[in-house]
Amino acid sequence: MKGRMWISALALSAGMCSVSLADVTGKVTLNGQAPKPKVINMGAVPQCAAGHAGPVMDESIVAGANNELQNVVVWVKDGAKLGGQVPAQPVVLDQKGCLYTPHVVAVMVGQELKAKNSDAMLHNVHGLAKDNGEFNISQNQAGQENKIDGTKAVETYKVKCDVHPWMNAWVVVLDHPFSSVTGDDGMYTIKGLKDGKYTLVAWQEKLGMQEVEVEVKDGKATKDIQLAPKKKAAADVAKEVKETVAVSAPLPAAKDECEFCAEGAKAVVTADAAKPAQAQAAAK
Repeated sequence: MKGRMWISALALSAGMCSVSLADVTGKVTLNGQAPKPKVINMGAVPQCAAGHAGPVMDESIVAGANNELQNVVVWVKDGAKLGGQVPAQPVVLDQKGCLYTPHVVAVMVGQELKAKNSDAMLHNVHGLAKDNGEFNISQNQAGQENKIDGTKAVETYKVKCDVHPWMNAWVVVLDHPFSSVTGDDGMYTIKGLKDGKYTLVAWQEKLGMQEVEVEVKDGKATKDIQLAPKKKAAADVAKEVKETVAVSAPLPAAKDECEFCAEGAKAVVTADAAKPAQAQAAAK
């Protein structure tokens, strides 16, 4: 009898524990009109272009038909207070068709992070980390994998390929495992939270960061998040145009980019022409 009572108590305890933990889910969408995707010009490297059946789009903002946002990292603010183990499975940043895949990864401090080259050509994984230290790894063989020493501290940093300037990705390092990256449906899932109130942080490389409140009750919670485009200052727009023209000039522009290139060049010339007049006025 005592044995049965002990087993029943253990089963009840296990059931209570499973009920008290929740998966917080939701969809992240863009509040506003999605920008027109820009075509990545791979014309200078035919081997890269040959890896794709059609045009390749820039991934800085990927929005679906209903404005669902991909590549948004959602995590629990101050999640380190909740404990949690370092995931045993490594996070892999692959290179396929001269693109980083995934474009955004979330990793915990101390978790293994790897770079992989699935292309039969030279790539280099150049991480612009500060707190984790800048790194630059050369990969010239298909299937090559290297461990990245870039998960020592909480930080968000960019990774690029110096060989192919359009290649870039983002690494978000957190001090807890309670995070998720949205897929092409805009959905995220954060596992293992107890009943209670939490603040969620959503980050997107162009749209910035936003916090929302969510309450886990009876072992469940759903919270949708909307991110709005930020208004850019005129100086930032001029800088982006100038950088785009400088990068695109050596390559044959796609047909739908010609008008943008012409307008961008005109804006840069106009801005540069105004500098002498501004200098003279300042001198007076």
